[in-house]
Amino acid sequence: MLEPFVRANLHRWQPTYERFPAPARHILASTRGWLLARTRYAPETFEILRNLREHERWDPGQIRAFQMRALQMTLDLSRETVPFYRHYPNVQIRDLDDLRRLPVLERESVRQHQEQLVSKVIPNSRIVRAGTTGTTGGNLRVAYTEGISRVNWAFLLRQREWAGVDSRAPRLTLQGSRVAPVGRSKPPFWVHNVAERQILMSIFHLSEQTAPVYLQFLRAHKGIVLEGFPSALGILADFALARGEQIPMRVVFTSGEPLYASIRRKIEEAFRAPVLDSYGMTELCGLIQECPRGEMHLIPDYGFLEILDENDEPVAGGDEGRLVWTGFINSAMPLIRYKIGDRGRWLAEKSCACSRAFPLIVPTITRESDLLHCPDGRVFSPRALNQLLKQSGSLRFCQFIHELREKVLVRAVASNSHALEETMRIRASLQDLLGPQMEVVAALAQEPLEGPGGKIPLIVSRVRRDD
Repeated sequence: MLEPFVRANLHRWQPTYERFPAPARHILASTRGWLLARTRYAPETFEILRNLREHERWDPGQIRAFQMRALQMTLDLSRETVPFYRHYPNVQIRDLDDLRRLPVLERESVRQHQEQLVSKVIPNSRIVRAGTTGTTGGNLRVAYTEGISRVNWAFLLRQREWAGVDSRAPRLTLQGSRVAPVGRSKPPFWVHNVAERQILMSIFHLSEQTAPVYLQFLRAHKGIVLEGFPSALGILADFALARGEQIPMRVVFTSGEPLYASIRRKIEEAFRAPVLDSYGMTELCGLIQECPRGEMHLIPDYGFLEILDENDEPVAGGDEGRLVWTGFINSAMPLIRYKIGDRGRWLAEKSCACSRAFPLIVPTITRESDLLHCPDGRVFSPRALNQLLKQSGSLRFCQFIHELREKVLVRAVASNSHALEETMRIRASLQDLLGPQMEVVAALAQEPLEGPGGKIPLIVSRVRRDD
């Protein structure tokens, strides 16, 4: 099984990758893409996709019946195969009251018991591990398998089909991959993944100086699918609109962080394309996707969602509460009643013109952050800096405080005795990313800095743009 080995070593190979010339990086990216494509576009994926398309015909009664069965199967399998759940009661789940006999699982508890939450019947050689920082900046390690990844990909393909996009349609991607050397000042700032008909564009080189090159590249590929983190796409949209440009794309898919209304408007205006958002997580326990009619649907065949108040009681009507997930697809690391740290509210009184009976929901609060503007014109989105935290496991929270024009503070909250060592590693990585023009310092703190509404921003900027 190559994928667990490759995933585990990607961060170690990064310095070597960056020393290769651009043509070699294209070959390496395509090789990696070929490994992923074997899973993503296998015949089994399309069989799963065909079944998922049938689920769109469910009425509310069929959705409820499926979810009750899936909850029971998830609980039974978890009690049998996962050490953490062996003490859980043998509950027969017929309604929400039965489910509430099980405890709510806090994110910090998942961090502390990561190995006990991994299935013991799946051989370790088949387990793929990935890091996620979630909404807090604190890392945890998630386990899954290639087969589970295939199921997850089928759900993503279903949303693309909602938008009329074929599974192998060419696409431009702006996400977290370090596809070009950090210190590079001239193009290319992208690599071609030929195996997936994908071009991966760097989000680490976005600046006023490189904006003309990025926009020229987009113009050369206008009319295809554009996807990425909302903040990175928002930066690109700013570049285009500031120059009075519009570059039409086929459709824009956003994921990985909140899509705020102001950013959506900029993206739609700059790229003259509909935007379809998606809310998911590396833990693979819940999914919310936007349909072409502009509504966010809970995906009921992916996981079960509760929205609870501060006392872990169901919220009333359309009140806002905390999202608590029970996942259906990740049998390698099942999470039952997992309080992920995000918030949302139901739209129970509304139906969607798309005719799907999937419940409507608004994810209202996830992590909100500033952008980090460097003196040399580079602009870093939250998800660009988020990549520095992927390998950490000793921090409850980590934030980047832009204190002065040329100074950034890495502010971390410890989870264990290795926190200071990890914080200094993150400081060194950020210093390497920002270069000698910026001073990066680090400190441990007792609690994270909170913004309005209890939000915990990844980037806090205390520097005015005109400074």
